[in-house]
Amino acid sequence: MKKADKERFGRAGWKVGSAAELLGLTDAETAVVEAKLRLGEAVRTLRREKRLSQAQLAELMGSSQARVAKIENRDPEVSLELQMKAVFAASPTARRDFDALVRKWSGPTTARGDSAERVRGAKRAKLGATAARRVSAKPKGATRKRPANYD
Repeated sequence: MKKADKERFGRAGWKVGSAAELLGLTDAETAVVEAKLRLGEAVRTLRREKRLSQAQLAELMGSSQARVAKIENRDPEVSLELQMKAVFAASPTARRDFDALVRKWSGPTTARGDSAERVRGAKRAKLGATAARRVSAKPKGATRKRPANYD
């Protein structure tokens, strides 16, 4: 907000502050709201860089064009999970980048580690070999074709 406008509102008796102050959000809640807003813009940017239509991205995600539009337009009802799914579908390197970021946050890996592969291995042991094959097998016809211009 421009300084002159802020002063004018102050003289009129208005208090100028942030949405976080108005809603009483914690720093963590504010960070989540800001991250969701940034992810919406990131999805649009990635999609355009890859020269994908909203419908093409939706197909890669297993979703609809309308949901992609909601993600890009920062609809508050869109989940963080759906936003991340769109990012991962739009960019083949996004998962690697995200994994590197999580490793950075996690610090040094212990000998035991908490990798996804260890968790999957534990689930397989718990379910038994037959059930594990069913869990890890893709449903028939689950492959999605990538557009020709997809990197």
